[in-house]
Amino acid sequence: MHFKTLATYISVLSNANSSSPFQHTQVLPFVALVVDLGVNYVQHSSADLFLTVQNSYLQIVKNKQYDMHVEVTTLKQENDKTFGNEDRMFEGYKTSEGFRREDFAKMNSFLGEEILRTADDTQLEYFTEEYDDIKFQGLRHDVTARQLAEVKLLDRLTIEELRSGQKTINEVQKSLEKFLTKPTAIAGLYLESSKEILSFALAVKKRIIGKALALAFLEAQAATGFIIDPTTGQKFSVDDSVVRELADNEFKSRLHEAEKAVLGYCCSGKVLSVYQAMEARLVERQKGKNILEAQIASGGVIDPIRGVRVPPETAVQLGLLSNTILKFLHEPSSNAKCFHNPNNRKAMYYCDLLKMSLFSVGSKCFLLPVGERKISSPSAEKSHKISVVDIKTGAEMSSYEAYQKKCVDKATYLELSKQEFDWKESTCFDSDGNSFLLLTDLKTGVQFNIEETLNQGRIDRAVVNKYKEGLITINEFGDILLTSSQPNKDLKSPIAGFWLSETNERIPVLKASRKNLVDRVTALRCLEAQVSTGGIIDPFTGKKYSVSEALQRELIDDGCAKQIQQCELIFTGIIHPVRNTVMSAVEAMSVNALDKEMGMRCLEYQYLTGGLIDPKSHSRLTMEDAIKSGVIDAVTATKMKDEKMYVKVITCPKTKKKLTYKEALERAVFDCHTGLRLLEAAQPMKTGISSLYYAS
Repeated sequence: MHFKTLATYISVLSNANSSSPFQHTQVLPFVALVVDLGVNYVQHSSADLFLTVQNSYLQIVKNKQYDMHVEVTTLKQENDKTFGNEDRMFEGYKTSEGFRREDFAKMNSFLGEEILRTADDTQLEYFTEEYDDIKFQGLRHDVTARQLAEVKLLDRLTIEELRSGQKTINEVQKSLEKFLTKPTAIAGLYLESSKEILSFALAVKKRIIGKALALAFLEAQAATGFIIDPTTGQKFSVDDSVVRELADNEFKSRLHEAEKAVLGYCCSGKVLSVYQAMEARLVERQKGKNILEAQIASGGVIDPIRGVRVPPETAVQLGLLSNTILKFLHEPSSNAKCFHNPNNRKAMYYCDLLKMSLFSVGSKCFLLPVGERKISSPSAEKSHKISVVDIKTGAEMSSYEAYQKKCVDKATYLELSKQEFDWKESTCFDSDGNSFLLLTDLKTGVQFNIEETLNQGRIDRAVVNKYKEGLITINEFGDILLTSSQPNKDLKSPIAGFWLSETNERIPVLKASRKNLVDRVTALRCLEAQVSTGGIIDPFTGKKYSVSEALQRELIDDGCAKQIQQCELIFTGIIHPVRNTVMSAVEAMSVNALDKEMGMRCLEYQYLTGGLIDPKSHSRLTMEDAIKSGVIDAVTATKMKDEKMYVKVITCPKTKKKLTYKEALERAVFDCHTGLRLLEAAQPMKTGISSLYYAS
């Protein structure tokens, strides 16, 4: 690496930031930093070095307002950061002699000028000191329009509308309440049995939870804004909450320490955020990560100087957070789960507990349900989980029901809906080249072909037109589709796939095996049952496919296809080698045209899912009719009726116990989206030595 190249980097950064507050007093330390990088990282590419220099430069600029010492991150750590799409971009620009002039132009156009500046300088210049007169209520004190613009919560157009009277301060305050005054932490408990709301302090007195658990939730409240009265939604400082008995006096010192995450940590006369206090070693690193995780989950990283919550991406730009911490915030090896579910004591992240929480219509805050009913837990048999409660009426509703009944406003509904679903629209093409609109929930895997739902009469075209015109959001459209699509239970369904209860995700058999949710033998037996009763099933749509079609759609792989090919013949029919007629499975086994063990398994699958299937007509037959038509003989039929003869061919993906296929069917749940059976799975099994193909 040439020092000439380093000098070029300094020049490029300085020119790009000519209007930034980078003073001459900071140039020498920065040059020293660059020289140090050149000496110590000479083995790295120019692209990597430029990224390191640029990010270090940005940290110095962005933290100027806090007058803090910025610790230079190592090159390895910088490369771990997710600053936009830089990793992919830089692959095309690595050279041994540095960047070409045209490379800088490409980089600038890709990253955008806002990344090379501390903020949008053009916009901030517009917000002069006169805009300090426009004030809003922040977390603990007033915040000006200029300060909100600095953290990109207000734009120029909104300010102009405020100045002209087109919008009121109250309207803008309402639109920004998630970042300003809204109680977004878990406020208390909801007792499912009595439909009662309890503060954490009262729950301790009633011995519903222990002191340690209550303290953790109260610390989260204090660190994310304020202590909350769950019955009224009122917000208090730590001192006031102790007076009102929302927190015990013995917790006071711990809660004051947590409250510093909102008020700021004092160091040499400066006010520091949580991350900055971590860097200054005022806050233990793991404790700081737990606070940041709770803050982001409940609305954003808190800027103690301005007294607002800011989105994590903005927090990174402001020096309130690092990309590395943000990237690994939900990695247990980097950030341990420190909150516990009061129902089972399971360690969880705060964001996951918030997803389980209910929204109280009366107090307008979040409550964690406690009890055996598990009303807010995901279910494969219900299209929506309970997420809203009205204590006055005793009603427990989904967010969509609450919105329809006008119990919650649209903003609250959409916020709750987004916790449960993540809808994405895509345009697909069929085999004839015709396009169709597909709506997919990325969380559960549920899919809707819009043209099909229209043709089936499940929704009106007027609703589709409203969605296309932007009159209803994608979440509203998804909820309408879910509500209007309630198929009957398919009692003849084999196990169509697996359901992961932790995430409410539907998983095809092959994918479940690859994710080690089920063992390979179980996966193969489930695929045998599917193909011998009509075809390989896509659990997202409920559609069935032949082996060749399923292979194209990646529902199975080559190894599976080879091992279940014969099972398909039991459904479609096996041709007699001499007479050229369709044989039954029993006849095919008698002339050795079909493996006997596999044939008996497939006949058992058919019998257990509603009756043997006539390979000629594909209709289901009772055992008596099957004997009469020659599909099965009386001796084989008698054996098949004897449950003692069933072999335990399935390993339960939840309990890991061995099951017969009949027992597996009895344990399965019917999916509310397809009407087909899904077998509940738990966390992935431990991985072993992988095999190229499934073992039979």
